[in-house]
Amino acid sequence: MSLTRHGRGADYELRRIRMVARLAQMGIHRAEVLSALASVPRHLFVEEALRSRAYDDTALPLGLGQTISQPYTVAIMTQLLLGEGPINRLRRVLEIGTGCGYQTAVLQMLWLPEIYSVERLRLLHERAKRHLRAVRSASAPRLVCGDGYLGLPERAPFDGIVITAAPGQIPVPLLQQLAVGGRMVLPLSEGNTQFLWVIDKTTDGYRETCVQEALFVPLVSDA
Repeated sequence: MSLTRHGRGADYELRRIRMVARLAQMGIHRAEVLSALASVPRHLFVEEALRSRAYDDTALPLGLGQTISQPYTVAIMTQLLLGEGPINRLRRVLEIGTGCGYQTAVLQMLWLPEIYSVERLRLLHERAKRHLRAVRSASAPRLVCGDGYLGLPERAPFDGIVITAAPGQIPVPLLQQLAVGGRMVLPLSEGNTQFLWVIDKTTDGYRETCVQEALFVPLVSDA
């Protein structure tokens, strides 16, 4: 039995190495992002019946109408959040939409001092807590079950905010909780199409950059 488990673990590790190599070929160039994705066992974050597909570059269903984003999406959003500057400028980061916790785990592997993640659905919130316990890191994310549209004003301001579901417009409370010099990465729905955007907050206002087309589940507010 132990040999079977060992063999399966080695197979997952090989698939993860191939996934990271593929992401590098797709334009993920920051070593910290590739290292983080290489360190997180993605198969532990998906349904057991789908684990054979865990390292394919595809989104997978989680139930409750939610998905785990494809590895490239997680990688590019993380890379955009870091930008080209030093990683230590991101001391406090907020994630909206914990889901199964995979994006949270990738952020965790960047060794950021403070990570907060908000999930609206209690079942996914509890599931993410179990998943993240299996990922060993010096930094422990703070998981909150609540309305992501509202953010976490009591913990603001944030140097980085990443939103893993698509609103129709940028939630104003999250803009207000972004620190000057901070960056938000999010998908936005525009009609039947979604685009990935980067929002930088400066002393003069906001600078918005459209990056590429995207495909996410909608961001839902309890309000």
